[in-house]
Amino acid sequence: MNAKPASKPFNRRKLAIWTLLLIGFGAVEFPGILFVGDKIYPRIFGLPFLYAYVLFWWIYICCVLVYARKTRWGKRPFFRKKIT
Repeated sequence: MNAKPASKPFNRRKLAIWTLLLIGFGAVEFPGILFVGDKIYPRIFGLPFLYAYVLFWWIYICCVLVYARKTRWGKRPFFRKKIT
């Protein structure tokens, strides 16, 4: 008999984490941002746009990594139900 080996179930949380990380890293390394590199204006919170842009995406990536760590990379839910 040809029995198929049991495959792992599809994990949506893990796929979402990796997708969010790829979006974040792709946005940080976006080459189109270099066209505004020599501009002084606009400024966001007193920082030139390029610095604010990169800082925003690094904060985003850190938040996704904290979520990934708390959920053990998608193996358990982020919010646990309290049983009383």
